[in-house]
Parts: sequence; C-alpha cells; structure tokens
Amino acid sequence: MNPRIKEYQAWYHENKDFYENLKSHGSILYTRFYPVYDVLYQLYVDYKDQDTLDEDLDKIIQVGLEFIHQQFYTCKTYLENIFNNDFHLFLEYDQIINYLLFLEDLKYELAEKEIIYHQDKFDDLIEELEAYISDRKAVPNNINVYVDSRLTKIIPTDLSAFQSIIDIFVEIGNTLGIDFDEEEDIIIGKDI
Repeated sequence: MNPRIKEYQAWYHENKDFYENLKSHGSILYTRFYPVYDVLYQLYVDYKDQDTLDEDLDKIIQVGLEFIHQQFYTCKTYLENIFNNDFHLFLEYDQIINYLLFLEDLKYELAEKEIIYHQDKFDDLIEELEAYISDRKAVPNNINVYVDSRLTKIIPTDLSAFQSIIDIFVEIGNTLGIDFDEEEDIIIGKDI
C-alpha cells in the first residue's frame, strides 16, 4: 500500500466516528468537510491496492489530508477543551466554529495572494466570534449576514474570486463522478 494511502487510512480510522456524528446531527461542519472527505475516501477506494501513485494524485491526497486533518484537529480541540466533550453543546456553536475555520483559511489565502486588508479588524472579528464560544453567548440567527458585512469592510477585494481548498475538492469530486448536490445520497463507505 502506498504510504500516502496508508496515512489516510490511519486518519480515517481515527476520525470517521466524529465525521459520522457531524453528519447524523446535520452539522454545518459536515457540509464544510464532505467534499474533501468524500474525495479522499474515493481515492482511497480506487487506489488502495496500488503501491505507487502518480504525482498529481499524491499531491491531491497530501493537500486534502493536511487540510482536513488540521480542520478536524481544531474542531476536536474545541470539543474536548472548550465543551468538555459535550457534543450537543459543541453543535450549538458549529456555525461559529465554521466561520472561525473559514477565517483561518481566508487569512492564509490573503497572505498567499499578498492582498492588503485591515488585519487588526480581521483579528477583532476572530476574537468577537471566539467570545461567543468562551462566553457561551447565544448565536444570532443572522450571524452569517453580520460576518459577511464585516468582511466586506475588512477586505477591499471581492471574496467570490477566491477559490478555497473546498472549492478545489468539489471540482476534483465532480471529475471523479461524485455528486455533491445529492447530499443525502453520499455514502461514507464501509470500514477500511
């Protein structure tokens, strides 16, 4: 088995229950993760018996695994350290956690593309969102409108021009024949 596939297999065993819990509870975090998760799983199924992968496949798996590993690690850290492993309490703040993960990704993209933005206001927004969690404040129904309006004032560039890792993996998934529009029909698969 290819070392990269073996690395994915170990990650999968460690994280599949957490992912399945997100899915069964209809978490927004599930929606965030499933394109990367499903592409990695499909590539595992297709290439698990091969000792070598071509350079492109290896890079796709490497990038996807690094991304999803870091994102799951952050979520699990919140779950364990902030919510004392209370999954239902964690889910009350999944929208805030989703925004924090998005902002982390966005900050990386802004640095990569050398886009100048109001970093102090960006950091203030992150702190404000983190305060919802630490202070256990009720999450407003319009939090998405609020965050989006703040971002338009912080970043002088149209955010629709950015292509996130998730967007890239949706394209890869479409190439592999994975239909992300049919969310309910996604099969996580058997145990590896």
